[in-house]
Amino acid sequence: MKNANYLDSSRYAQNARYIAAGLSDADMLWMLSIGKLRLLKQGEKLVTAGKALADIYFITGGRLGVVLDDGSRVAYLHHGDVVGEMSFIERHAPVVSVVAEEPTEILSIPRKQILDKFDEEPLFAARFYRALAIFLSERLRDTTAAVSVPGDEQAKRDKADKAARARFAKLFVKSGP
Repeated sequence: MKNANYLDSSRYAQNARYIAAGLSDADMLWMLSIGKLRLLKQGEKLVTAGKALADIYFITGGRLGVVLDDGSRVAYLHHGDVVGEMSFIERHAPVVSVVAEEPTEILSIPRKQILDKFDEEPLFAARFYRALAIFLSERLRDTTAAVSVPGDEQAKRDKADKAARARFAKLFVKSGP
């Protein structure tokens, strides 16, 4: 990996929009009503590699580091990012740990309650998974670009990506619930 800051860019603020764009106001209010806010101290571990997660987390403030077993940081997560989304989708324990780099506030939502809501409201499941898919796609795009594209070429791609995201964001807003 070139640099642990590769996800530490101005684009992190978009992550909240990607999640919110796929969910209705009622969905967001429901998640806020069942979630619990938690403040992590600097150095506190939120996720431990190899240990199953019972919750999915939304960062509401602060910064978390994604850490490999050898202690190296491979990414930073910020306001609007989701933690535990891969384990939520795949039902496997995480392969990395996540540690607070500074005091960080998170919204913790129990996996079981989300799954129960999917059973009660299948359209919520569709919106939730769509929002996660958009979020994960953008995260993968950023990661791939950061580790494989020279700076000048990256600027060109960023411009093209921004235009494409704006176009599709309008379509998603129009087609959303």
